[in-house]
Amino acid sequence: MKRSLTFKGSSVEDPKKSRNELGSIENLSNEIFYDIFDYLDGLDICIAFSNLNYRFQQLLICSSFRYKINFDFSTKREKFLNNYKHIQHQICSISFIISKKSMNKLLISFQIDRSFNNLQSIRIDNIPKDKLISLLVHLSELPCLHALNIQTTDSIEDLNQIYQLIFSLPKLKSNELYLCGCECSISIPVSNNTKISPIEYLKIGHS
Repeated sequence: MKRSLTFKGSSVEDPKKSRNELGSIENLSNEIFYDIFDYLDGLDICIAFSNLNYRFQQLLICSSFRYKINFDFSTKREKFLNNYKHIQHQICSISFIISKKSMNKLLISFQIDRSFNNLQSIRIDNIPKDKLISLLVHLSELPCLHALNIQTTDSIEDLNQIYQLIFSLPKLKSNELYLCGCECSISIPVSNNTKISPIEYLKIGHS
């Protein structure tokens, strides 16, 4: 006599439902999403995921999540200006690799200040000399700035002021500086008001 087999409805999985669950991006863990975000530009993450659903919104506003911004020749200025304020307190690195003309236009509407309180690394190419001093003054307000890379093709008459401002940055450990100007009268201060500069790596290029 053959034993009859019975199956409870709850123990039988719907193959179609299982395939849908396995193929859904929603089933990935938060850690995997953060690993993926490491390969993406911060602005792209903000624009693509911020209004997707509640879960992604919570991922992006998590206090421990940090954005890396890469502003290059393919980035639209309006795209940056319309979105950076939403995430500026979470930006850990920012890089501007654009033309001198584009950099000048951007700095008319944008300023790095104390609101970027988690900013650790900055790279700026082709910054106009009249904007450089103002930038360095505001950088002293950043509590976490460890690395600074600046390049300008403008000729600067007094390089001493530039170096004094850089060596006064309280947390800076790495600095790469590429300037145009007369280096015959440069006096690089190793300390300011008996306070020794924390810089450990310094690379200077003059032309």
